[in-house]
Amino acid sequence: MDFRQAFVMARNPNNLRIENLTAHGFQLIILRDYQTMKCKAISSFALTKLFFACGISLLSAKLVAAAVTYSVWPSTTTVVTADGSNQFGGNLSGLFYDPATGTQQAVLWGVQNSPSKLYNMVWNGSIFVKNTANSWSSGKTLRYPNGTGAPDAEGVTKAELSSTTIYVSTERDGSGSNRFSVLSYDSSSSATTLNAIKEWNLTSNLPTVSSTNLGLEAIAWVPDSYLQTNGFIDESTNQPYNPANYPLHGTGLFFVGLEANGQIYAYALNSDSTYTRIATIASGNTKIMDLSFDRDNETLWAYCDNNCSNRSTLLAIDTTVGSPTKGKFIISKGYERPTSMPNINNEGIAIAPNSECASNLKQFFWADDSETSGHAIRRGTIPCGRLF
Repeated sequence: MDFRQAFVMARNPNNLRIENLTAHGFQLIILRDYQTMKCKAISSFALTKLFFACGISLLSAKLVAAAVTYSVWPSTTTVVTADGSNQFGGNLSGLFYDPATGTQQAVLWGVQNSPSKLYNMVWNGSIFVKNTANSWSSGKTLRYPNGTGAPDAEGVTKAELSSTTIYVSTERDGSGSNRFSVLSYDSSSSATTLNAIKEWNLTSNLPTVSSTNLGLEAIAWVPDSYLQTNGFIDESTNQPYNPANYPLHGTGLFFVGLEANGQIYAYALNSDSTYTRIATIASGNTKIMDLSFDRDNETLWAYCDNNCSNRSTLLAIDTTVGSPTKGKFIISKGYERPTSMPNINNEGIAIAPNSECASNLKQFFWADDSETSGHAIRRGTIPCGRLF
């Protein structure tokens, strides 16, 4: 233990620890509070200056990610609109692509934050249109479990594709105070208003955010099979993730993105509405708008809107033996937006499966919250294989 470690442990012997990381020739010192999981990465030289000149109070800063190099979009396919004109009136935020199974056609799910709605959209051969079956023609109004409120719905995902349960990330109730919750709904219901089956209110477990419009913007589900196979580290125990430790959580973890700081948080969401935070992950951008896990290529896409020039980062678990980040999600690739798409307010993304590949390309979708030029949904392509 050097003088820096001794100083930190003396100030806070239970929680704050120093971790060393060398990457790309730079030595970083990671200051992590193992109770809140907050941390800061700074150079060893800067840390020395910090202790002698600045004081311990500066250690509350959020995690700083290493610089990301952004490459050109991996496909030259022209991005085109994929919906009818003026179908939503703005505020379409999150997307999830539900592949076709048997006689069930593929569905593009979308959530809208105001009004609070869930949409079931199907391909008519030219564009995505609102499904007219099972009372979906105008979308379905979302409520909290008690049947009240207007959840500010920002992200949407599914866990097991065979399930009818849909999960929605939310920022607040209408225009009220922050309420960073994940809500689950039964998409098979014929009702035009859906009351949440469960709510996981994560507000107290996440960083305090002063604004009421910078909350849980993104959500994706990652299966336990991928996490275990690749040695994912459970930061609540600092041991390899063991699903058996969370017997009520289902078969995977939910990854949510906080717009205020661009961070990703992995949670075990239990069936009794309790939860455990498993990890905190840097997305590489200062803000985050959506997450999508490409299940075929085992890649977590993190997306930022026009605040970051519509850049995306691709993350996966580091499996390199001897790596200081082994068992953690790291940024493996970064992409600029397609050159054929303007820098618009895209707050949602979705990815088609490899089963729909044509000429080694599959569809990639965007949801534009501002409905630029009267269109909220756009589509392009990405290659079918893993991109790093």
